[in-house]
Amino acid sequence: MKKIQLSRIIGRYTFGGILLGLLILVFVVLINLNSQVFAQSNRTIADMFYLFPGMWVLILLPVLTGTIGYFMAQSFAGTIRNQRKFIKTEAEKSSTVLKFINNLRQDNLDTLIIDVHEKDPLSKSLYKLRDYLIKNKNNQEQARVLEEQRTWVTQGLAQFAEILRKNNDNIEELSYNIISYMVNYLKINQGGFFLLNTHKNEKYFDLTASIAFDRKKFADKQIKSDEGLIGRCAIEKQTIYITDVPNEYITITSGLGQANPKAILIVPLKVNNEIYGVIELASFSEFEPYEIEFVEKTAESIATTISTVQINIQTTKLLHETQIQAEKMSQQEEELRQNLEEMQATQEESDRREVERKGILEAIDNSAISCEFETDGTLISVNQLFLKAFKYQPVEIEGQNIKIFSFHDETEEVNKILTDLQKGLSFKGRVRRRTKLGDEIFLLSTYTPVIDNQGNIIKILSMENDITDQVFMEEQMKSSKDELGKLLEQARNEMKEQFKEIEAVKIRNEKTLEGALDAIITINKEGVLEFFNAAAEGLWGYERSEVLGQHISMLFSAETAKKDAFVKSYVTSGEAKKVGERKEVPIKNKFGDDISVLFLLSEAQVGEDRSYTAFIQNVEVELF
Repeated sequence: MKKIQLSRIIGRYTFGGILLGLLILVFVVLINLNSQVFAQSNRTIADMFYLFPGMWVLILLPVLTGTIGYFMAQSFAGTIRNQRKFIKTEAEKSSTVLKFINNLRQDNLDTLIIDVHEKDPLSKSLYKLRDYLIKNKNNQEQARVLEEQRTWVTQGLAQFAEILRKNNDNIEELSYNIISYMVNYLKINQGGFFLLNTHKNEKYFDLTASIAFDRKKFADKQIKSDEGLIGRCAIEKQTIYITDVPNEYITITSGLGQANPKAILIVPLKVNNEIYGVIELASFSEFEPYEIEFVEKTAESIATTISTVQINIQTTKLLHETQIQAEKMSQQEEELRQNLEEMQATQEESDRREVERKGILEAIDNSAISCEFETDGTLISVNQLFLKAFKYQPVEIEGQNIKIFSFHDETEEVNKILTDLQKGLSFKGRVRRRTKLGDEIFLLSTYTPVIDNQGNIIKILSMENDITDQVFMEEQMKSSKDELGKLLEQARNEMKEQFKEIEAVKIRNEKTLEGALDAIITINKEGVLEFFNAAAEGLWGYERSEVLGQHISMLFSAETAKKDAFVKSYVTSGEAKKVGERKEVPIKNKFGDDISVLFLLSEAQVGEDRSYTAFIQNVEVELF
């Protein structure tokens, strides 16, 4: 129909051109017929062409105007065709854009295919829009998946923290709960918990718990610390992930038969670069990266908990040993006291037999020659009685050695005494000394090393009495005096050794408790704080200097001390404490905040004296 309309237009323009040419031709002829020249000549129309040669050209005018009309019609028709083609193309583009918008509204990004020329700006823009939308959709999908993975990891860690908080005083029960939760949460098939132990200086891994298909699998299995993948994981302290599992490495058994796992994940349990164990997991499907990350994060928390449990067990053991040692020391003190009483009675009897020496002994008790010197014999200080006895001025003996007060034939004996003192041995006995004037005097000397807490000898303390006048009398009473002196010396040495042992045990226990990760505090039977370790400082926020010597009630709120039965019995003097029972109670820190902690109270008794030591764990576990 459209073609017919264009043909009509061409025909009309052509016919119009011819008609125009004929009309001009007729018009010119009529004009020429009416002209004066033609009218006077009485000639015919044929003669007109003779008179007016230009008329021959006018005969061709209809053809010329028709041709012009034809070409004008062709030009106009071409313009119409181009416009129709352009309108059609634009309509197709509009239809494509409408289809694109409908697919976009329906989120059908994969079907957004635009069938237009690739150089068209609109096509390029739509293609770019489609690619951007697809990319944005993929990014949103990836973000959603990552968010779900993060939520999965966060929820798993929160649930895992609750498991670690419970039953953390039993390694076997704790290890089973850990591996059971791990297998169930990851929805895998099998898992094993290996704990590092040491026996006779040999390290090995014990399989303390294993799970297969939701059933508790009992297995007595030990692996040396340097054997297999377990040992390699512990040595390298890095996660091992295997997807190409050998056929004979491990099998997973179910009611349907046996099969090899597709993936093995072995993660070390380490904290502060120290290995406490290894977790091995097996699955029919491969582990996702976020699942491996989850297991590695939980492994850090497991290692921290195991470290704490082991320290608690060791601390409890040390505390028990300390209590036994304290009871033993108490018995030995009682025996020593009886020995001292017997020795005192013997001394009193000796004094009664030696009435004539009473004046001399009283002089010895009330005054003594004293000095301090280094272990090599260099003098540090002397008293006035020393200067008077040896007849020296202070400037004369400053920086001198005690050997200047000895005779040449006694140099070897003095060196032996100094050697024994350097070994920490005391000396007591009669010595012969020389004054500034060369006079001979006799002294009853006692050399005692002064030792610090590290066992180092600081200096030598000398206590001496001038017994020159009594040498003869002592010779007469030598037999009885020697026997009594030996008994006194033995008792004194035994007492010193006992006190050294007690002090060493006390220092060792305090250092052990000071380095514990859990807060540890000790009070006496009146409720006064006597020990407050570094972990307790971090938990309460107090410096130990602020709390030592204070009453325990300052660490709890008044309401808690009144309403909580456990705390009330703990802070009240004379009331029976709940010993050996783990309780969750609130404490009050330095800033007035209430913090929930786990309290475990133990009791130690030495004679009539009692002390109570509390082991405190913060309930709020920080996992990462």
